[in-house]
Amino acid sequence: MRKKIGIIVALACALVLCCACSQGSSASSASAAASSGSSAASSAASSSAASASSEASSAVRVMALNGPTGIGMAKLSENAAYDTRFVGATDEVVSAVSSGSVDIAAVPTNLAATLFNKTSGGVKMVAVDTYGTLYLLENGTSVSSLADLGGKHVYATGAGANPQYVFEHLLRQAGLEPGTSVEVEYLPEHSELAALVANGEASIALLPEPFVSVAQAKGGENVRVALNIGDEWRNATGSDLAMGCVIVRTEFAQAHPELVEQFLKDLDASVTYANSDVDGAAQLCADLGILPNAQVAKSAIPKCSLVCVTGQDAKAAVDGYLNVLHQANPKSVGGSVPGEDFYY
Repeated sequence: MRKKIGIIVALACALVLCCACSQGSSASSASAAASSGSSAASSAASSSAASASSEASSAVRVMALNGPTGIGMAKLSENAAYDTRFVGATDEVVSAVSSGSVDIAAVPTNLAATLFNKTSGGVKMVAVDTYGTLYLLENGTSVSSLADLGGKHVYATGAGANPQYVFEHLLRQAGLEPGTSVEVEYLPEHSELAALVANGEASIALLPEPFVSVAQAKGGENVRVALNIGDEWRNATGSDLAMGCVIVRTEFAQAHPELVEQFLKDLDASVTYANSDVDGAAQLCADLGILPNAQVAKSAIPKCSLVCVTGQDAKAAVDGYLNVLHQANPKSVGGSVPGEDFYY
């Protein structure tokens, strides 16, 4: 009897141990499954983050100056293919291009030439995006041609820079010698001169957009555009006043020619948008800080001569413009007018 009881007790203990082992094994399996699921989720999250990072890093890095130079690129800010930034100082663009932190940039044409010379061909010009943005404003009706400026006092900005070289070249072409037959007084700030024009203290003034629109908005009907300097340049030289252009880093262009070609198509579409939907473009430029506000932008955009010109048409305009600047001051184009290898 005792023997049977012992066997029964042994069997019961074995049964308990088996149940315990079974439960432990199930718990272990569940834990392993949970761990596996957590690893899979973590792996998926890491993969997703890596993918997002890859997409961000693959965007073409584009930079443009605020003002007319950047208007034609405004619509690109809504295209995920581009990491587009708009800045207020040329030094920021120079630094970014020189360091390779941007791939494409919209800059004044003479700055493009300077960068080309200083980087030993490190950039190429791919398009002209802005023709003349300079205008002669008048409080009055006495000026209808450059010849009418004889004996007058003209206020201007841009001493030692493009506006001076362009304006004085045109005056000489019209038979007027600056400082002799016409007095030109240069002020340091566009905003200061715009205010003087608006309140009538400066009766004749040379200003770029968007300050032309600022002066007209504040001065009302008394302030009129007497001369379009872009038109005067075309009449005197036979080519367009190619004041703004787009450059690409040579290394980037060589590595990704297909991206450069796609960019030019997208730039053309962005410029077309700005020219055709002025209200929408004006608000977008105001939102991005490219222009002061939508009202000024709406007035300025039609007078900014926004284009997307490539190839030989661009080269013809740029060559003529840079040669005039070089004659006035070689430093304005970086010492010399670039050759054929400047053009993409």
